[in-house]
Amino acid sequence: MSEREPRRFHRGLDRRAVLTTALEVLHTEGRSALTMRRVARELDVEAASLYTHVRSKDDLVDGMIDLVLEKVAVPDVGPTWRESLVAGFTSYRQTLIAHPAIVSLMTERARFSDAQVRLVARSIELLESSGMSTPDAVRTHITLIAFTLGFVVQEVGRPAAMPADVLASSPVLQRAVTALVATSVDSRFQVGLNLILDGAKVHMLSGH
Repeated sequence: MSEREPRRFHRGLDRRAVLTTALEVLHTEGRSALTMRRVARELDVEAASLYTHVRSKDDLVDGMIDLVLEKVAVPDVGPTWRESLVAGFTSYRQTLIAHPAIVSLMTERARFSDAQVRLVARSIELLESSGMSTPDAVRTHITLIAFTLGFVVQEVGRPAAMPADVLASSPVLQRAVTALVATSVDSRFQVGLNLILDGAKVHMLSGH
């Protein structure tokens, strides 16, 4: 148990407490430690007691993903579709950065959690409100999601600085690194989103 929190007793156990504790185990001990038995031990109950609140290990994982993604701000559909979409994906990225261990669980799942369905639906609605056909909206959404997840994975697992001898051997890399450090991570993410949206609109207007 965390020294900062009192032990939770079985009588007061609920689904949210189970999911919150599972997230704590995931973040502090890693994916391999995420078992029903380990979560039950953290709650000071028997593993069988958890099944009153989660149906299975899959339900536990889906619930954890929902618990995190429910924090993503879902923008309204309106005339400022582009600003709303960028704001939504910015909130999505910020939420995943705060819970980086959840990204691997999301990519392992073969189905969407309820929160993921809600976010996907709103993204496609916003893209359709720009005048895109549903197929174009779906393709653009998939590209935005792939970019965001890849960006977050790279951001939270950033490698060590490039060795000086490697950097010195390549003028191209020197220029690239200089350009990179001249902008903030937030700015680079926003630019990436807008490049995708610009390309999607060009594609739509070209009729392809």
